Amino acid sequence: MCKHADVTDDAWNATRKALALAGVAGTGDFGRFVSNTEFFGPSLFDERAAMPVLLEILPTLADSKVVSAVAGHLRRPWARPTAFGPLHDAYLRWAPSEEQGAAWALGAALATAATEVHLERLLVICQDRAFGKSRQMVVASLGRYRRHPEVLPVLLDLLDDGDVGLHAMIALRRVLGPAGALPHVEATAQHQRGTPLGDTAAREARKMRKAIED
Repeated sequence: MCKHADVTDDAWNATRKALALAGVAGTGDFGRFVSNTEFFGPSLFDERAAMPVLLEILPTLADSKVVSAVAGHLRRPWARPTAFGPLHDAYLRWAPSEEQGAAWALGAALATAATEVHLERLLVICQDRAFGKSRQMVVASLGRYRRHPEVLPVLLDLLDDGDVGLHAMIALRRVLGPAGALPHVEATAQHQRGTPLGDTAAREARKMRKAIED
């Protein structure tokens, strides 16, 4: 699959110019993400070299599509932990807006950039239901911190959150294992019976039972 960010000409050109002035290679592929090189040529954009420029211009960007593209390029393990601060600031700026696509992309990049020292800030985001679905990948990432005592209570509280319930279930399975997570997910399936979240919980419970049996 190949996806190209659909940005306005001014925002695109300004971002590309800043990258070119910094000597970043492949600026024409900024915002182009290739997951299948069988049908599409690989991106030539040097994401690593671009990171300082992207982090510098991120606070100045007002185009949600450009913000999403920047976040996509920073959603890499090698961006950890340098990118966390700017991504966190940008997420808090965009999450309350109606541009949920940009907020979701920033949340996904933020989750990748975080380390355990950032966990408290991640937990604050996860518990702020006003941020809606943009929290999804941040919640899912809590499974990385399964030994921290604050993670489990937050995940259990989020199981009934329609915006992030599935992602809380995924993280909970990493924290407790299938056998430990199953009773909690089954309880959610019962509480939420007849709702999309209830259907999701029932499906995840079946997966967990199968994993236990195997």
